[in-house]
Amino acid sequence: MFAVSHAANAVQVFLVSHHQTGTAGTINTVITDGSHTSGIGGASTAVWDWDGTTLSSTGLYSAVISVGSSPVSTTILSDQITDLTIDTSTNSAGGSTSYVCVEGAFLSGIGVSGCGGHNFGTNSMNESTTVWGPGLATSQTIGGDDMVTAGGPRDITAYDFSLSSWDGTTLIIGNGVAVGSNSGGLRGEAMIFTTPVPAAAWLFGSALGLLGWARRRKAS
Repeated sequence: MFAVSHAANAVQVFLVSHHQTGTAGTINTVITDGSHTSGIGGASTAVWDWDGTTLSSTGLYSAVISVGSSPVSTTILSDQITDLTIDTSTNSAGGSTSYVCVEGAFLSGIGVSGCGGHNFGTNSMNESTTVWGPGLATSQTIGGDDMVTAGGPRDITAYDFSLSSWDGTTLIIGNGVAVGSNSGGLRGEAMIFTTPVPAAAWLFGSALGLLGWARRRKAS
């Protein structure tokens, strides 16, 4: 059995993996099942739909990034996103409901805020405040001798992904940079989904069925 989305011409897809490129080209896998022992992100509850252009979800996408992708290693940060929606035709995740970034222990240990997008200055103290919400809003106050780094606070635009490939059964979306490589200041990132073959056939078959109906109607 497969699930057909409530959205017209959309099928349910299932997240297989979410990969990011770390330093020196290492490939990290985001932890989404709530297994990390730090507790900065529970298990994802997101249910995903794909309509050929837009990837949409209902529920929480909980993504924990840790050193070496280990559930017991030091955490970098965690993305907590409600109803993540990515329009690959515009490369925008702006249709999502809410976004929150939770700081891990690794970067703060070396005087940097990965979520806040700033360093702690010469006194190595975090004197700045970043607030996520309501919704997708982000506000920040830089204090002390802290300094903003390139890009500023992490927000929903971290998921402004485009379509990499879709063959009817496997969907790959990402930032346009190959996982394991760096380009233009971006490290490759990709989310991989799969859908049962019957569901893929339904998605394409619905379009073919409409075309056949239109031809028969014209002929009559």
